[in-house]
Amino acid sequence: MPAGRFYIAGLALNPGEELELPIEIAHQARDVLRLVVGDEVSLLDGAGGVCEARLIATTGNRVFVRLGERRTVAGIEPPIRLVLCQSLLKAAKYEIVLQKCTELGVAGFVPLVSERAVAAMVAGGESKQRRWAKIVTEALEQCGGTYLPELVELQTLQQALEGIPVGGIALVPFEGERGTTLRSALQSGLAGRPLSEIPEIRIFIGPEGGFSATEIALLGCYAATAVTLGRRILRAETASIVAVTLALDSLGSFERNV
Repeated sequence: MPAGRFYIAGLALNPGEELELPIEIAHQARDVLRLVVGDEVSLLDGAGGVCEARLIATTGNRVFVRLGERRTVAGIEPPIRLVLCQSLLKAAKYEIVLQKCTELGVAGFVPLVSERAVAAMVAGGESKQRRWAKIVTEALEQCGGTYLPELVELQTLQQALEGIPVGGIALVPFEGERGTTLRSALQSGLAGRPLSEIPEIRIFIGPEGGFSATEIALLGCYAATAVTLGRRILRAETASIVAVTLALDSLGSFERNV
């Protein structure tokens, strides 16, 4: 069994090719996992492809591998693309959302600037995006997924709503909703439609304090269905993880193929 899984950006998985691992991955393989010549690792291209690679040489801080056949793993990814539109939170909480929701199977993240978002989180620019991308990448390597989630730049709620593809389903957990559960709303949206014809499911999660009344009205204008996650009031980061779990469970994503 391969001793580690690593994503390499722009990797072309050509069988038999010799490849020098990027310096950070070489460090992980050599100094953290203590791999030696002859050991195997799995390399991911982030687009569904996986190949086993065998270490063939180590020279100083450099590690070289020989690539095996590219393969895909069926049943790992959800049957419909799920995108989480999460309003900005305090740094540690937002990072937990990125990590855990990548592990669960989210295909894309849209960071939202909303009325009650943590103001300090709007700053940071490229350095923040790099950190978020690193968190998502490491979560993919750990969880066994094969597609690297898309992580877009900050958007307003209006921009995220305009990005809903034709035929997509939009859900917004809201503490003011009492009757419609996320599961029932999703099942209603899926009824009579082949999964292959549904381009995307978007879940909108507000910041600490929730979406404002104006934002809830805007969501309704774009046919986003307000849903309840139960009687308890959840923190924003908890609501994200719960909503994603319920949606993916409704899609059968946690049923193992035997």
